[in-house]
Amino acid sequence: MTKEEALKQFAQYGAVWFGNSKQHFAFSAYCRLQGWNKLADKWKEEAEEEWDEAEEVLNRLVELGCKPAELQEAMKTIEFSFYDDPKQQIESDYQPEAVQIMSNLLEGFKDDYPTQKLIQKWIDGEKDHMAWEAQYLYLIDKIGYDNFLMAMM
Repeated sequence: MTKEEALKQFAQYGAVWFGNSKQHFAFSAYCRLQGWNKLADKWKEEAEEEWDEAEEVLNRLVELGCKPAELQEAMKTIEFSFYDDPKQQIESDYQPEAVQIMSNLLEGFKDDYPTQKLIQKWIDGEKDHMAWEAQYLYLIDKIGYDNFLMAMM
């Protein structure tokens, strides 16, 4: 991966995280309205982390010399489907391959320790994200969907 390709993919992560953040804030509000406060808190926390990660991408791109006009693509948020069903939201969001994709991005920044450090932080966060989603899917399977929703109140 060339440095230019890595920068473009890096910027796309910012767009993804902005879009994910919007989706997860909306889903958190919906969960709270339904009385699933534990689930709402978890999705709100996730939304806030994604917003922070998107800001980190943009700040790092500026540090790497990108000018505001060049950040236009990175500022466009990618649109995500919005769900009313918690299981559907979790299944849609559960993407273990994201860790490998981000790990591949490290190669494009082999001479850029600050960017590598940021990416590694995000990889670790993504592993945590996948772990709690896997746990929730496991709970749904073991205790049943209705019992899972009761536990999320």
